[in-house]
Amino acid sequence: MKKHVIFIVISLMTVVSLTAQDRSLAYLNQQCPQLTQLYREELKNCHAHYIFAVDVSLSMCKYEETVRPAIEAFVKALPMGDRVTIIPFAHDAISNKMGYDVTIDAQTKTSMVQMLSTLYPQGADRRDRQYYDTDIYKAQQAVAKSVQMNQQYDVNIIVFISDLLHCPENNIDRQFNGSEMGDMHTLMKSAYNANSESMVFTLELPQSGKPVGYVFSQLRELYEDWSIKIEQQRIPDNSEALIRQWFDQQKDRIMFMKLQSIIIRENKANPIVVKTETNIDGKVKAHIDWKATKLYPKITLDSTYILSSDFYFKANPDYINYSEAGEMHADIDLGQIKYKDFGFHTIADTLHFDVKLPVDYQNEIDKLLEGRPGALANSSVYCERMLFTFFLPLWLTITLIILFILYIIGVFKAIGRNNSLCFKGNITVYDAEGNQIDDMHRMGKQSGSAVILFGANGTSVARVDDAEWQFEIRKQKGNPLLVFAKPKFVWRKTRGYCAAGRAQSGFLSYDSPTSINLRCGRGISDITHKIKVQLTK
Repeated sequence: MKKHVIFIVISLMTVVSLTAQDRSLAYLNQQCPQLTQLYREELKNCHAHYIFAVDVSLSMCKYEETVRPAIEAFVKALPMGDRVTIIPFAHDAISNKMGYDVTIDAQTKTSMVQMLSTLYPQGADRRDRQYYDTDIYKAQQAVAKSVQMNQQYDVNIIVFISDLLHCPENNIDRQFNGSEMGDMHTLMKSAYNANSESMVFTLELPQSGKPVGYVFSQLRELYEDWSIKIEQQRIPDNSEALIRQWFDQQKDRIMFMKLQSIIIRENKANPIVVKTETNIDGKVKAHIDWKATKLYPKITLDSTYILSSDFYFKANPDYINYSEAGEMHADIDLGQIKYKDFGFHTIADTLHFDVKLPVDYQNEIDKLLEGRPGALANSSVYCERMLFTFFLPLWLTITLIILFILYIIGVFKAIGRNNSLCFKGNITVYDAEGNQIDDMHRMGKQSGSAVILFGANGTSVARVDDAEWQFEIRKQKGNPLLVFAKPKFVWRKTRGYCAAGRAQSGFLSYDSPTSINLRCGRGISDITHKIKVQLTK
């Protein structure tokens, strides 16, 4: 029992009249109510490209009254604005019947019906050798070229009608060779863009005698390589009414695929671009570029994490459940990668971050995408680099270490300064009236621990004979922990009395002579001396 096989490779979108569209919109309202309402105008204004590749070889002529009226009825039901291409073929794509490629309107529908009436060879034409056998390879080439020339359509509905036998009289199967398969893949690569949706339907009508051509399995392989689905449908007889009924049954599905095509295109319209960078301290910054669409009006950033057992991620609380509507060009500090110990560690792991486009019709989108990836950025990034894990950033840690080293150096310098700086200065004595009563006493550099006694019991170079008072000069070391504190020279009265209101001790100054007022007795007539001490370098 020979079977007649009708192959339909179809990316589905628009179809039928306004009444059929309204009916299919009602079906869509049941399946995807929110998206149907959201894209109602786009659904009404979307157009498709239909290509009918019809085998008109002699073995197919007896089905003219089955196939031609079904195609005619289908074309008449197409909405204005769709495009139709009809390619008759046998041994080759018939040159004198090529070129019927029009956009649907009232006039072209009429001319198309006339063209279909002459689709099959009549009378003497049946003796032409070009009608004796079938070459699906050449038909497939013609179809791919037609799709390539009409890439403005996101939906291509391609109908192959053939018995797929190269030479039916001799029961010969004509299979594609490796070169032909390669050529068809090349053509399909240039013809089918990433936004077009395609599907294959196989309609089998009963034939007698000869088997189905095995080239179908190669066509299946060819289209499946391009992620084009294939479905098979058997019609129990060759009735035109049953073929029309099958087409009618597909109208709801066609409208569903039409919405599917719109959502797939919208899903790709404004992808999220996320770039991340991780610095030496493990701080992760994400640069996000995104623009809201009709389908996705809002973006959220939920969480960031790392799966490593040794490393962990401390999220920035400001960007947990972060949400933004409209357009987004943002640099976001996601948080910091930490390690269980302090120090330098090499990370080679994946950082995960959840970027989402929340909508209340996500289940409808999932139904239409059918497993295709959603419009989310890559939610993970592989990180391989050296990290410094500490409670302070590396630059601050290095700065503090340097400052600490400088401080230690300063402490040692302060200790050395305490040991090296010695008293050296000039001491001059004046009487109560301000007259110098003795020569200036020039004190050379003393030892670091020397105590200078000046006055009644001073040394030969620091003695005042008519004085009964005395004071000492002693070095007071600076605190080495206060690295800029220098040693000081302190004077202190050891004998006699200080003039009224005068200090009994104090520090000697490098900037100007230090005045010390001392007297011998408590009485007013007691001798008072004014001593000026000038430190010298």
